[in-house]
Amino acid sequence: MTRTPAGKTAALKVLAGKKLVDLDPAEWTGMLAAAERVLVDVGTGDARTAYRQAVAHPEWLVVGVDPAWQRMTETAVRAARKPAKGGAPNLVLVNSAIETVPAALHAVADEVTVLMPWGKLLRGVVFGETDVLSGLRAVAKPGAPLEISIGTSIWRDPVPLEIRDLPELTPETVKSTGLAERLAALGWAVADVRLVPHTDLDTISSSWARRLGSGATETVLHLRAVAVDPGDPVGPQDAAAESADDAAEETQHDV
Repeated sequence: MTRTPAGKTAALKVLAGKKLVDLDPAEWTGMLAAAERVLVDVGTGDARTAYRQAVAHPEWLVVGVDPAWQRMTETAVRAARKPAKGGAPNLVLVNSAIETVPAALHAVADEVTVLMPWGKLLRGVVFGETDVLSGLRAVAKPGAPLEISIGTSIWRDPVPLEIRDLPELTPETVKSTGLAERLAALGWAVADVRLVPHTDLDTISSSWARRLGSGATETVLHLRAVAVDPGDPVGPQDAAAESADDAAEETQHDV
């Protein structure tokens, strides 16, 4: 195994078209410095949602993170075109799981999103697993919001075999299972938890509505938290106030 020399940060493994390449650290530093806002979409899947955000907000740096890099190749090819032909030079697609997130992504995000997670990411969120929640916190700047959305239909019959042992996540179980406390212990103060019917998704984020599709009838569990120092005694009202301020700002930008 190749080791990174002491004092140096390993280059990010990113998609350039259909290939994985090392992103030059100096180029990455320049991209961060030039960005008005950095959005990190964790478990980005095919990265189409991240791509739409990048195109809509060319002044932002949008980072999609997913361990299954092959799923992102179609979007990566599209993003590599010239902007006049639909390219998005401000979109970076990183090959990584959040529980082993590279140091180059630490403390870069002004906002973190987890939209319709599956597999290890879903389990980590529902059970409040340390490696997943710590990875999410690692990429966030202090005060950054975390937006998690989970479609509740996954717990309706027939329930997929791989999630039959997962408790259904509801506003009540976020508290009763201790998930809110685990989030707080790892640096996330819960500001809001609610069930959002498909007819109201645009009031939270039109990106969610687009990801689900116009014909969807999905009800979404929406959890919003704010990055704080682990163990910080910030109360729900303080976190909610920060959340409201961020939400007002995002309403002006969201697509």
